[in-house]
Amino acid sequence: MPSGIARAHIVRVKAALRHQDSVAALFLYSASESGWRAVIVPCNKRAMAHHSQNATWRERLAWLASELFIIFLAVSAAFVVENYRDHRTQVAEFHDAMSGVIAELRNTEAKTRTYSDAIFAELARWEEADRDGRRAVPGHYRIPGATHPPTAAWNSAVSSGVARMIEPKLRTDLGYYYSEFLGIHDNYDRYNQFTEREVLPRILLGPDAFYGADRKLLPQFRVYMDLQKEFATDLSQIGASAHELRTRLEASQR
Repeated sequence: MPSGIARAHIVRVKAALRHQDSVAALFLYSASESGWRAVIVPCNKRAMAHHSQNATWRERLAWLASELFIIFLAVSAAFVVENYRDHRTQVAEFHDAMSGVIAELRNTEAKTRTYSDAIFAELARWEEADRDGRRAVPGHYRIPGATHPPTAAWNSAVSSGVARMIEPKLRTDLGYYYSEFLGIHDNYDRYNQFTEREVLPRILLGPDAFYGADRKLLPQFRVYMDLQKEFATDLSQIGASAHELRTRLEASQR
């Protein structure tokens, strides 16, 4: 059922078609998902009737061809305008999506540096105590909040199809980066589970709970700290990659 606006246009068209001096064509507008679209409707009934009575068949054919050519040009122009509008919309959506990804990368740069420094500091604390011959709780650090980092901006860009507008090499590097980013946090999740299950309960018992009868740190906690060091190193590398990718993405937006 046509809307009120569409019905109003239909009334105008019918009135124009009844008018014998109407122009050679009317520009109508029809609603669609992407907005209002121009449609050309030839409607000069008097000119058509007069021409058909007095012209030869060659003249009629030439007149009809010219009319069709004009309609073709008008419709083509409407498509060009519509495509231009769609392109402008896509470009605006692309820049908005990339602004989100850039902010996400900037956030990663800062947090990976903070977390890796905190882990290294914890490990250094235990190593200093061990060099002094003192027993100490193994170095450990838990990232605040969720065990996996936020990747909503990138996921949104991929799912919406906007990511396809990124330069191919940069798009590939971003995809690899996010895959690695999530992968090392899968490792952290396992490390965090060990922290909650084995480390935190023993802290309540004191440093001796982490050592064996030979007065040496139990092997599982030695491995535990080695894995923390590996994770902290990965975080530092991920932060450096985030900085490099952010710089390239910002340059592509200029």
